[in-house]
Amino acid sequence: MTNQERNMLRKMEFPDSARDALPIIENLIINRNKHDMAIDLIGEFVFRERRDEPRGGQFSKQTVQPRLSSIEEFQLVLVLCDFFSRPGPDATRNAVFLSLFGGSNVRTSVLNKLISTAVSGSIAPLLCAAGTWMQQLGCTSPASLELAQCIVRDFVIFSKNSSEQLKSLPLVAPRFAANLMTAVTDLYLNGAGIMQLNPPPDLLLDVITDWVSENPSLCLASQQQLALPSGAIAMPVTTPLVGLIRWCVLSLLVTNKQELYSKLHLAVLQSLLEATPPVTTPPTLQPINAQHLTLIVNTIQGEMDSLTMQGKSLEEENLQNCLERFAQAFQVGLTSRCIFGNISQLMFRLESLPGKNKLLQIVINANKTS
Repeated sequence: MTNQERNMLRKMEFPDSARDALPIIENLIINRNKHDMAIDLIGEFVFRERRDEPRGGQFSKQTVQPRLSSIEEFQLVLVLCDFFSRPGPDATRNAVFLSLFGGSNVRTSVLNKLISTAVSGSIAPLLCAAGTWMQQLGCTSPASLELAQCIVRDFVIFSKNSSEQLKSLPLVAPRFAANLMTAVTDLYLNGAGIMQLNPPPDLLLDVITDWVSENPSLCLASQQQLALPSGAIAMPVTTPLVGLIRWCVLSLLVTNKQELYSKLHLAVLQSLLEATPPVTTPPTLQPINAQHLTLIVNTIQGEMDSLTMQGKSLEEENLQNCLERFAQAFQVGLTSRCIFGNISQLMFRLESLPGKNKLLQIVINANKTS
């Protein structure tokens, strides 16, 4: 890009400058040798970021400050929606999205508004790019969790009924829906002790239960091959299955409203059956890490220890149902070859649980020599 072209952009009003800069940025990103220039243009013309100049005349990334007003953020969201709706290669679209929002905390306000708008408008190309972004950053990274909280706030907490756009999200952008589930399950019923187990809002539970019940393979959508630019490395995949198992199991310790959780549990078991990988699949591409299941067992162990200290029986119905749900998911996961990692350590933790549960004991005995 010449200095003359850059000066022409500087003379334009916002958001026209952003609209004209985006195709130039896209062309620079395709040419990997000019990626740094694209990042510079993004900061100046798309997000209008100001960099304070510290002593010594050196600019620091730590001094980047946003300059967009709320109205300008809204204008930029409309520009970005239009840009990402254009036809073009998925790999290029994903590369531009990752460059726009890859690592800047000051851009999260625009990002959250953008994806919320994309969900409302069912803008598939944009949501697909966002799904790739979540996967590359990590579905449980701070940025992904903040986006998930924004979606929950906009479409669940501030809504009396689930919107048709949210209900149809798996059909519009299955990878985004799967990665959103992974992030959302990390927000609820996730803690070392029972006092930290906050159940999800009923409306959110209802939506996710419908998603998984109607499309059991949705949980594996994140395992489909990513469309990335040449030379880019796909990050390890995390599916929502462990988080959903945790919801179904641990919910029994904190709430008696089990109708939806029972339906979700059945859908998760069906998902595990459909997740059986080919024999040639590398172990790390199996959808469940045994270490993550062990964390669920640790929480159950804590509750059992608490009951023992209080002089209460470990035959308490909800606790026994909790163990049975875990046993069912564990057995189906083993049968479907969906679990990888240190399974023997998980088995040891299960055997060391105080008290006995008949179904869990059958599962342990059946798999001791497996």
